[in-house]
Amino acid sequence: MRILYYSPHPQLRVEDQTGYGTHMREMIAAFETLGHDVDFLIAGHQSVHIEQAQKSNSQKSRFKKTIKFLIPRLVWETLKDWQLIRIDRVNKRHLNRLVDELHPDIIYERSHYGMVSGVEVANNHDIHHILEVNCPNVEERKKLSGNSLLTRRAVRKDRWAFSNTNHVLTVSTHLAEHLEIHNLAKKWSVTPNAIRLGQQEESTLDVTRLSLSIDESAVLLGFVGSIFPWHGVDLVIDAVAHLQKEERQVQAVIVGDGAILEELKSLTLSHQLDSIIHFLGSVPQRDTFAYTQLCDILIMPKSNAYGSPVKIFEYALSGKPCIVPNTSPVTEVFEHEQDGWVVDSTSEAIVSAIESIIDSPMKADKCANNWHQKVTSTHTWQSNAHVALSSHN
Repeated sequence: MRILYYSPHPQLRVEDQTGYGTHMREMIAAFETLGHDVDFLIAGHQSVHIEQAQKSNSQKSRFKKTIKFLIPRLVWETLKDWQLIRIDRVNKRHLNRLVDELHPDIIYERSHYGMVSGVEVANNHDIHHILEVNCPNVEERKKLSGNSLLTRRAVRKDRWAFSNTNHVLTVSTHLAEHLEIHNLAKKWSVTPNAIRLGQQEESTLDVTRLSLSIDESAVLLGFVGSIFPWHGVDLVIDAVAHLQKEERQVQAVIVGDGAILEELKSLTLSHQLDSIIHFLGSVPQRDTFAYTQLCDILIMPKSNAYGSPVKIFEYALSGKPCIVPNTSPVTEVFEHEQDGWVVDSTSEAIVSAIESIIDSPMKADKCANNWHQKVTSTHTWQSNAHVALSSHN
């Protein structure tokens, strides 16, 4: 079959080293592995900016900040929503041209707030449409930016899309129920985030504890991901501080970059932990496994209520005991003290889980093996691609 992969989001890029970038790349690769021809239209895809373009973007950014300061927030957010509508119309023209040129059997779309061009084009051309929904688009938009005069329109458009696609995929049952997709969709399936078998073997990076100034005898905690407030990396720092006071020889590596990296480094200094908490910055995704292999325990301290954290699945490939957040999408796939440790997002709960792992090594190894087996047998991108295509005759 010929599949047209479509993402209308104006900022998301397939090459980004993020969870969404991984998701986009891996789904495209999974369809290709299954023998299908895949073309794509990704609105946020951009080539490397030349210097002049960067200068132009900087000037535009200063102008936008000035305008944003001068007008009411509701008006500003409404203008942003209106711009999305305009972008969706442009996307629709591009998508129509591609459909006329390629004659795809399926349009596979990654949904975005209030944008329905993919569903409209598929319906107009009688093409099978699959809609991937990764978050409550409207709620996330409101949480990040606030309301606009077009928020209700976005709600209607999202619900219309859920009802008019052939197959909705959500990362969790919780998300589908929250958005009432299970009542609106013609067909609905759950496809949590996943891994590609063997991806942990792609790195050629040779890294050791010695090269990172990490004590060989220390219990090493590991976090990999974007450094944002909602990932709770501060809880790892607090937990290490607590364990040090209890004379537990624990250190940590933090792999990733993001908005609060400097704030976390300051927190580390305030605890006088700068020699035992190691910030490694952003690394290519393929190389993250070289670092997790050095660790004894892998942690995802916090996640939002609807997300399926791709890192907890990738952690499984390292075969190390994991500590994961107590959210519905996580507990749908991960069983406490069977696959690892499920904790509330507090430093006290994380400390307790770390101590339990240290003091019960046989149980910790069994849990790590269980999670590895579950992920490699069930949660693969290729399995998700099979589920996605199950509605196409």
